[in-house]
Amino acid sequence: MMKIGTSGFRGVIGEDFCKENVCKITQCLCDILKKKNFKREVVVGFDNRFLSEIFAKWICEVLCANGILAKLTKTSVPSPLVSFSNKLLNNDLSVMITASHNPYYYNGLKIFSKNGQDLESELEKMFEKNLPKVKKFKFLDYDECVKNGKVEIVSLVKEYVGNILKFVKIKKNIKAKTLFNVMNGSSFECVLELKKQLKLDCQVTNENRDVSFGFSAPIPNEENLEVFKKLALEKKADFAFATDGDGDRLAVFDEVGNYHNGNEICSLIYYYLVKERNEKGAFVKNFSFSILADKVCENLKTKIIETAIGFKHIAKAITENNGIIGAENSGCEVACHTSTKDGLVVFAMLLEIVEFYNKPLSKIIEDMKKEVGYNLVYKEISFKVKDRKKVEIFFENSNINFPKKVFRIDKLDGVKFIFDDDTWVLVRFSGTENLLRLVAEQKTKREVEKMLNYVLEMVEKLGDL
Repeated sequence: MMKIGTSGFRGVIGEDFCKENVCKITQCLCDILKKKNFKREVVVGFDNRFLSEIFAKWICEVLCANGILAKLTKTSVPSPLVSFSNKLLNNDLSVMITASHNPYYYNGLKIFSKNGQDLESELEKMFEKNLPKVKKFKFLDYDECVKNGKVEIVSLVKEYVGNILKFVKIKKNIKAKTLFNVMNGSSFECVLELKKQLKLDCQVTNENRDVSFGFSAPIPNEENLEVFKKLALEKKADFAFATDGDGDRLAVFDEVGNYHNGNEICSLIYYYLVKERNEKGAFVKNFSFSILADKVCENLKTKIIETAIGFKHIAKAITENNGIIGAENSGCEVACHTSTKDGLVVFAMLLEIVEFYNKPLSKIIEDMKKEVGYNLVYKEISFKVKDRKKVEIFFENSNINFPKKVFRIDKLDGVKFIFDDDTWVLVRFSGTENLLRLVAEQKTKREVEKMLNYVLEMVEKLGDL
């Protein structure tokens, strides 16, 4: 059964992710556009996955048959560009064909709402109610639609990169030497445009299209980027940056090869924007984000907002609380750019930060942590389980005897056990994959491993691995 969530719809190519299902979703989208009296124009983008461009053209055929102007991107593009197009063109909805960081045999369909945020709750409920009623869909021939002007081929790369450069205060010909790994994804043209505009000393890697992503998943985690890390050290890069298959997630290696995810990078960007650029506004983080953000806000005497996991919640909280950025451990949203996480704007901000402080990135991060008094270790692991409901019930209802005293339990999104020394462990299921995620933040690496293993053993005892 198809289900539209905040990240749209994903599935195995040729099974549940097939032409019929994608066209039915598009027909439902058309019906909602008309019912809500939205602007009858939709930007459609696609990534480098198998059949992504073909799926995008099928979407255009359905849009055109329903009297809606389809603007199809000329080439594969990152998801944040499609999100940004709603702000640029004042559109109500846009569609991106991508399965983001999922395995190569998946594909998906993301729908962005007004201002580029993930599908908001009201529209998600409309899809949930109306999609089962869609039994057939209208369509027209794609080539005829292009010929008759019902499909426009657009390139929004310059506009998208230009908007990033309106926010980032950076000079051309900066000194930083960088590497950018697009992980065979769809960010390549946008990275080249940024490189051109700023005249960067930046080597772009894994730029070729590979629909199988090396028979892996294009996730920018430390394990997948070991070869890239070695290259960065060989090239003596000031920092090396990687995005996932559709350009919204991030990973960073500093000049000595330390791996950094969104916890440290997003916290650093906020710290810099408030302290050095005198920006005003809150830090919005999700439920699984590091305490580092709390320490930064406490030091800067600024407001921090915590939301459920999902960028639709972050985007809403940014709007309601005058937020500067929104963050999760995989990515960062800059409020004045677009209402979803974006790897390229983070890369540009890091260029500005390294240039401003004129010191190694490792030292910049180390100094920030020292100043705000942060000295914990953060780690996340994920794995599949057999019976999701059984695991959820166990952690929600059990009085678990942890190695540390539980100070309180928070169930905003999953179950977070907060201990009396302010460390914590979170147990929750992914909203986009059949994965149980365990996240812990403890005083030492040994304690993190011990806590995660302790929870893992409980799941094993349930006979669910």
